[in-house]
Amino acid sequence: MRVGKTAMLIVGLGIALSMLLSANISLAQEKKMSMEEYNAQLSQWQQREAKAKADLQKCQADVEQLKAQIASLDEQIKAAWKEVYDLLGATEADVQAYRQQLVDLERQVDALAALSPEELFKRRKEIDDAEAKLNALKKNKIAALSEMQDRLARIEGKIAQLRAKLPKSLYDEYTVVRGDYLWKIAGKPQIYNDPYQWMRIYTYNRDQIKDPNLIYPNQVLKIHRQCGPGEYLVAKGDYLQKIAANPNIYNDPTKWTRIYEANKDIIGNDPNLIYPYSVFVIPKE
Repeated sequence: MRVGKTAMLIVGLGIALSMLLSANISLAQEKKMSMEEYNAQLSQWQQREAKAKADLQKCQADVEQLKAQIASLDEQIKAAWKEVYDLLGATEADVQAYRQQLVDLERQVDALAALSPEELFKRRKEIDDAEAKLNALKKNKIAALSEMQDRLARIEGKIAQLRAKLPKSLYDEYTVVRGDYLWKIAGKPQIYNDPYQWMRIYTYNRDQIKDPNLIYPNQVLKIHRQCGPGEYLVAKGDYLQKIAANPNIYNDPTKWTRIYEANKDIIGNDPNLIYPYSVFVIPKE
């Protein structure tokens, strides 16, 4: 019995030992496979790193090449501009200063454009000044540059818009009531507070008043306040030659006949007889 038990014990130990050896061999094999995988992955990453470094070096080389091309192009542009400046007889600083003058002028014109027609009329001399500046800038050789031509054309267009916005003149309106006549209307405080200025109402409404002694209730009259372009308010002591000699009119007394012909309907047949407060039309030259 003891021999049998011993044999069985030996057999059991053998089986256990065999299983233990098998497990160790399997574990060793698993460890060996993990190491192989690790080495394979390491090799892949090393290859990727090497490729990335190579790509980076290529990019850096491309960047340096582009920088060189840009520098070369900049030099070509500078050389081309130098030729342009030489042709214009100007420097880069001169061109920048000219550009700034145009910028300032355009700002001035834009500020005028923001005004109401009435305010713009009061400041209409500023439009003339702006146009004079523009015309002076046009005479500069730098104006030949395409950029400057565009700016000049834009400013010129804006000045034209300002002139179109100007009212022909400033005036109020008055509705005639029963019993009114020009002398009485002119004497009202809200009109001129001076009955002698009735001629101002008559001549300014020549399109609807044919006879100064004949006006009608509900007739809407324009009450002249300031002279607009092409108008002149006759003052005491004026005569046609004197008006024509005015620097703001023709600056030439011999052109008095132009004023006479344009206002003959209110002056009459005697050009030597004109009345204060008459509003004359001044024909353009």
